[in-house]
Amino acid sequence: MRRGPRAFSIVFAIVAACYSGASSAAEMAVSQYGRVTATLPWAVAMEKGYFAAAGVKIDNIISGQGGGTTLRNMLASDLPYGEVATSAALAAIRSGLDIVIVNTASDHIGEIALVANPKGSIHKIQDLQGRKAGFTGPKSTSELLLRLALKEAGMGGRVEPVATGGFGGGLTLLDTGGIDAAPLIDPILTLKPDKYRVIFHFADLIPRMTWLVGVTTRRFASEHPDTVRKLIEVHRRGVDYIYAHHDEAIEIYAKVWQQDAKEVATYFPKYFGYKGEWSPGGFDQEALAKMSDGLQLIGDSPGPVDWKAAIDQQFLPKDLQKPF
Repeated sequence: MRRGPRAFSIVFAIVAACYSGASSAAEMAVSQYGRVTATLPWAVAMEKGYFAAAGVKIDNIISGQGGGTTLRNMLASDLPYGEVATSAALAAIRSGLDIVIVNTASDHIGEIALVANPKGSIHKIQDLQGRKAGFTGPKSTSELLLRLALKEAGMGGRVEPVATGGFGGGLTLLDTGGIDAAPLIDPILTLKPDKYRVIFHFADLIPRMTWLVGVTTRRFASEHPDTVRKLIEVHRRGVDYIYAHHDEAIEIYAKVWQQDAKEVATYFPKYFGYKGEWSPGGFDQEALAKMSDGLQLIGDSPGPVDWKAAIDQQFLPKDLQKPF
């Protein structure tokens, strides 16, 4: 159930009043942790002891189902810093929460594709004209990607987007003929290449888009700026480790994602070549602009996003700060 601005404000007020300092923190909220590949730097940080080395006590990472859930978990924790979908962060800001975006977590949408039945007649995006294509849920990242990809291909308004309730629900509808295309991610996408026909990979049409960001409250950032900087640096260390130690990163991924290491090794290496899959933290104007376009398409923004108002770069290392 969606909460209104007043409910979010009440939660924030209670958490802010009860906050006792960063030293007691034990949990951190990360949207889809252990589910989406972009959250791997935090798994590396946990495994390699980067939090302890930075002097920040984190015993557990809470994995929310989505941005709204993660934000509520973050506000209810002793450490109001978390990683959420950019759309969720902006929605929280619009609802009245004093949330601020402090770093980028991912500028690449990973290995997500739109697929069709291999026995059907759909081979390319133009074949979807007058057909139905699925996305997981209203105003989700998958809806944003679908509408943005259709626009980029000149197919906007020619395909009927359908909410399926999740990736699994989309495949069920595809298999039963309820829709003509559905989004699909790894490991099925790579491990079972003959099960579905790839119409296109979203990254081919949308090469860069800031879809995952680090957020905190302005109060926490003001009172504990060094802790925010340390958390951003911990994430950056995780990113650097992934790119410097491919085999070890794959092992950590397999462990935390609870997948077979040999299978992971067959499809994971391609992620190392995706620019921005794991971001060191800085903001890319082109990637932000693409997110802004997508948010307008799904009705989540009445116009171009005012990134200057939503982002505070002062907690980033100097080499990552760029003028807007």
